[in-house]
Amino acid sequence: MLNPEWGLFVWTLITFGLSVFILWKFAFGPLQRVIDERRARIQESMDAAEQTRAEAQSLLEEYKETLAQARGEAEAILERSRSAGEAAKAEIIAQSRAQAERMLGRAHEQIERETRAALQELKAQVAELTLLATEKVAARSLSEADQRRLIDEALADLDLDQLRAE
Repeated sequence: MLNPEWGLFVWTLITFGLSVFILWKFAFGPLQRVIDERRARIQESMDAAEQTRAEAQSLLEEYKETLAQARGEAEAILERSRSAGEAAKAEIIAQSRAQAERMLGRAHEQIERETRAALQELKAQVAELTLLATEKVAARSLSEADQRRLIDEALADLDLDQLRAE
């Protein structure tokens, strides 16, 4: 059946070799370059993705650190605010107490002044009443010196400390 002919066989080999050479030269070489370029682009994309992932991880760590610092600062601010509020509260209370003490002191001073004024008025009235009583008892008018002496004696007998206590 098969009858090999050496001439056809040689020409088939030459044609096959020439086809392989042409394909190698014009098809496989460019195809290999395209495949190599694509492989290089894929590798670059993978490297870029890895670098981006590393940067993202670094940014995430930085963000976490910044967030922790912000929380710490917020806590510090809140603590300072609480301290300032407590200090202001204590200062307001101290000022209120001081003002109340000043008002109480002024009230005591006013009471003391009014008490002294009332005692002076009482002395004057007692002196006048003593003078009137002395004139009626003596049934005559006393001299100015006698009146003064009688008033002073009456006032000396009067216990002002007892009146002040009342």
